[in-house]
Order: sequence, then C-alpha cells, then structure tokens
Amino acid sequence: MFALHLNLNDPPHYAAAQNANIEQAFMIILGLEHFEQFPDIVRCHEEGTIPPTVMWGSCPTNFDPSQAPAGKHTAFMWEKVPYRLNGDSRQWDVHKEEHGRVMLDLWSQYAPDLKGELLDAFVRTPLDTERTLPNMQDGDLLVGAFNNGQIGSNRPFAGAGHYRAHLGGWYLCGASCHPGGNITGLAGYNCAQVILNDLGVRAEGAPQIAEP
Repeated sequence: MFALHLNLNDPPHYAAAQNANIEQAFMIILGLEHFEQFPDIVRCHEEGTIPPTVMWGSCPTNFDPSQAPAGKHTAFMWEKVPYRLNGDSRQWDVHKEEHGRVMLDLWSQYAPDLKGELLDAFVRTPLDTERTLPNMQDGDLLVGAFNNGQIGSNRPFAGAGHYRAHLGGWYLCGASCHPGGNITGLAGYNCAQVILNDLGVRAEGAPQIAEP
C-alpha cells in the first residue's frame, strides 16, 4: 500500500460533483476508468514497476471534524503498488516523493482546487508501512493471506475469528479479522457488536451475535 496524506484548508471539491452527494461519499475511487486497465496493472505488479495510478481514499474530517483543527481538513489516497520496486523495496526511499507528486497531480485533475487548499503533505510507502507496523509484512493492507486457513471464522487464525482475544476484555479488529481489508469498516463494526453483546448493551438495529 502506498499512501498520500494531505492537510488542507478546505476539503476536496470535485469537478464532477454536480450532485452534492458525491463530495459526501465516504470513499472516492480515482483513475479506474475501464476494466481494460486491469491487465496493465497486473503486469506492472508482476514486473515490480509502478502501475498506472488507480487510487482510493477519503476526507475523514467531512465525517469527524475532530481529526483536524477547527475549519481545517485532512484527506488521503491509497494505491496498490509492488513492494519490491524494480526488484528492491529500498527503491521506495528514492522514488516515494516523486510518486506522491504523481498522485497529487492525478487527484487535482478531478479536484481542480486541491493544490490551492494544500497546507502540507506526506507519503507512506509499503516499506514505510512495514517499518512502522511489522504485522503488515511487505506493506500488505490486508494484514495476512486470504487462503482457506485464514478466512471467515479462521481469520486471523483458527480460534480467533470471533473478535474476542484470549485475554478477557481484549478484542481484535481491523484488516487481520473477518472480512479483511478493503471491506471498509466492517471488521470494526462487527467487533463493536461483539463488545456491546459482552457488555449486555443492545444497540438499536444490531444483529444477534452468535456465541463462540
């Protein structure tokens, strides 16, 4: 995972947002215009080169203003890229700023005022992610393989698929848990229901939680 994070005076305003609901979408996907792009993206991953940019992200402060000073905003975009850039993950230390500018330029094509609202920016490469979070090996946003031994009730491993940790009062959630990464927020939602159930709190509209 490669990430571009922005601090902004104003949230992104998209040229396509004739309908205000577009700018209130929790997630925006940019750069994916046609399914025929997919083979090129796969080829680049196999070769260890940066694929044509397809990225997705959000402006969290549209939904939680406490994440920035009053009147300011944060936004981010994520992109799937090879961990071993040109065969060596250390190449990201050389090329990360340049690629961050590529992402910002593409983002600005969709949100023309974005650069004018920019206060600061930083990037995180797959290598940076691994350095900070060792459980995200190779910068893997899914935090663990999706195979028959690590899906459903076996995610993140057999016996831990019910969100309760083995120590009382501790819980697991995030991309390592069912249903995994890219299902935005659902692992946290599921975990919250388990916690409420354990506390004997019934949330309106919540499903019944099965016992392990």
